[in-house]
Amino acid sequence: MSSAPKLELREKLQTQQLLQSRLVATRWISMTEPEVSREVAELESDPLFQQLLHGSSSGPSLLRRSRWPASSLHPGFYELKENIAAATDSADIHDILEKHKGLMRLIRRIGRDAFEKHFLYAEETKPLPELCAQLKLTEPEGKRILELVLEVGARSEFFRPSSVSKTAGLHYHCIARVEKDLRDPETIYFQFLAPHWARGRYEVLYEQLEDWKQKKGLTSAQKRRLRSLLKKIELLNLRQDTLFQILSRIIAVQSAYLQSRLDFRRRPLSLRELARRIGVAPSTVSRSVGRRSVELPWGEEIPLKRLLTQQRAVVLLILSHWLEQGDIQPGVTDDQLMRRLADEAGINVSRRTVNQCRHKLAWDNFARH
Repeated sequence: MSSAPKLELREKLQTQQLLQSRLVATRWISMTEPEVSREVAELESDPLFQQLLHGSSSGPSLLRRSRWPASSLHPGFYELKENIAAATDSADIHDILEKHKGLMRLIRRIGRDAFEKHFLYAEETKPLPELCAQLKLTEPEGKRILELVLEVGARSEFFRPSSVSKTAGLHYHCIARVEKDLRDPETIYFQFLAPHWARGRYEVLYEQLEDWKQKKGLTSAQKRRLRSLLKKIELLNLRQDTLFQILSRIIAVQSAYLQSRLDFRRRPLSLRELARRIGVAPSTVSRSVGRRSVELPWGEEIPLKRLLTQQRAVVLLILSHWLEQGDIQPGVTDDQLMRRLADEAGINVSRRTVNQCRHKLAWDNFARH
């Protein structure tokens, strides 16, 4: 048998594997926030995950968490507003509240800093018994705190019911509050509503993991289980990396608007352009921004896709503002406005686009007088 058919078969298998990987990745990106929270809870409850994260007496930690830059957990997480939950019809919320009743007092006792350091971000990875002894907790109390992070963290309605869902007729999941740093008003940061967002991504120490596998002498079944767990970690990382890139890029482009609340300070950013900048397909961006919302610095919650603005819409906003301010000289030409848009707003458009926007605003005759 010649090598040509073998090569063709190998290429066909590789293509099928690539397509399968893309389908799996697309499915994970399309998951809702509660669905992902359940996947995270299942993953992090696995004893093998716990061993990789916290290490053991026979070996060090082989897994880390890496937080997103300029981010934190929404402070409402620490409130667990029972009055909000009581107004809902969800039995799940009432069950979770009852199950974790009194844990906020326990967290306040050990201190918010210690809670975030050890239970939220796992900045110091220690076996749970050792960690509980250090914090003067019983092991059951430590387990309940970990369960709280996984279960309650998936339900933002505990401390922040969505307003978009009621007005838009669709169910949106608010993933973050966009905030201005009071110490540096030009700095924008995120307060994530779910712990799996605030925690960032996983980092597997693969070199140390190989040594650990050899020393442990894993059976075939154990190796398959480890591969499955690592695959889930990689998929979660892929999803969160993609979504965070999209979120942070949108917020960076619209930072002037978010700092000022002035519509004319929006900047053009189309779905296709965002996809090009990040290096993903437009369909991936579409799935990522769909049904997700953010809370703006002034408290308004909007669908994330509303921060994607077409170039012509932005030009109309800017020209309309200039017109209202009387900041248009009589006899100004399209070329002059085109250059001014480039110089003052960093927006490069064609003269034809400027002309069309002028006519849409119907102020050509006004500008001549």
